[in-house]
Amino acid sequence: MKIITDNAVYVQKNDIAYLNQIGLAIPASIKVFGNGIVIIDDSNRYEFVTFEAPEEIEFFKGTDWMINYNEVKDLSEEETIALGQSIIEERNNIAQRFNSMIPEERKENMNMVLQCGLLDFKMCSLEDFFWFKQGHIKMELPEGVDLPAGFKQEKGIRKLIKTIFNKRKN
Repeated sequence: MKIITDNAVYVQKNDIAYLNQIGLAIPASIKVFGNGIVIIDDSNRYEFVTFEAPEEIEFFKGTDWMINYNEVKDLSEEETIALGQSIIEERNNIAQRFNSMIPEERKENMNMVLQCGLLDFKMCSLEDFFWFKQGHIKMELPEGVDLPAGFKQEKGIRKLIKTIFNKRKN
């Protein structure tokens, strides 16, 4: 997921790792992991990396396979599901066109395989966002970024008290 502001773009480590893996042409400064080994797992995959250079901001603005937080944060549950369905439909249409080609055409259109992969990744990111909004996944948003509409995660003592009272009812 990416968050675009006036002065920066914040991108989750999970997206950057995928970006480095798929081999698209990207500005050299975006390869933030360098040559060292960086492990992306459930403990850090949702952390955001900040990009402030104009070419980095422009690059990320053009990556439509990354979920844009500002475009999804205020969607209702139904709207989020509809967006997910449209992503799946687009992916399936590309796959169907590719699968109907003869082998020579497939060789010339291998970018369609990449497009399907990018849409699969986008769908997984939308699912992560949906679970975040539901309170099932924890994510620290960058400072100054508002929580999404309908955010359900509760914090601290209030959550503890609710948990205790819910157990008493059962």
